[in-house]
Amino acid sequence: SSAVECGIFEVLTDDMDEFLDFNPDLIYIAVPVNAGIEVLQELGHKNVRTLITDACSTKATICYEAGKLGLNFCGGHPIAGKEVSGFANSEAELLKGALHILTDGDEASVEILKKLHEKIGMKVKVMKAEYHDEIFGVVSHFPHLISFALMELILKKDKNLLEYTGGGFKDFTRIAASDPVMWSDIFTDNSEHISNVIDEYIDILNDWKQQINKKEKPVLMKKIRHVSSARQCLYEKI
Repeated sequence: SSAVECGIFEVLTDDMDEFLDFNPDLIYIAVPVNAGIEVLQELGHKNVRTLITDACSTKATICYEAGKLGLNFCGGHPIAGKEVSGFANSEAELLKGALHILTDGDEASVEILKKLHEKIGMKVKVMKAEYHDEIFGVVSHFPHLISFALMELILKKDKNLLEYTGGGFKDFTRIAASDPVMWSDIFTDNSEHISNVIDEYIDILNDWKQQINKKEKPVLMKKIRHVSSARQCLYEKI
């Protein structure tokens, strides 16, 4: 493997016993959430007491499962990623300056993981797993759904329309190239929060549709001015 050749990893294995023979100080699960739960179950059956964290995009289910298994677990979610995956697409600076969420760990575990992620240049916030899923259902999971849906719309209408797309379409649909296993896991695991956001979004779209059909230019300008200003200021405040 390229990762071993580069010295990033000492060894790669798909055997849990071989992995645990290394006596790791920390176990970091970085796979889609359903696979992550399977890893937790295997660790639980082996009575592992090592501190465990993860990088999954939903937190409530995996934290609940870790609790049932009696594992020393603190949920994690690095808010940095790309639409492509694998070692070949890795970036050394990807996590620098990014936000990292920690959920549902005990005080000692949170402190260890907070220091670790701050040491690699990340900003850390701590919250409850359920609140995490509510937040990221809006700001991450739903935007990915919309991106997938827009691509589906174009392909359904006429895929030749893709010949005429510009920068806006490219920016909007970049994340539609994301991994189907990971995102189907996310959508099903956080279905309640995402479904609620879909209902709210439909109401907003219907309002826009009504104003467009009425040709209410002043109303449309006011709405666009409001959201445009908010978007322009967004990252200045972070």
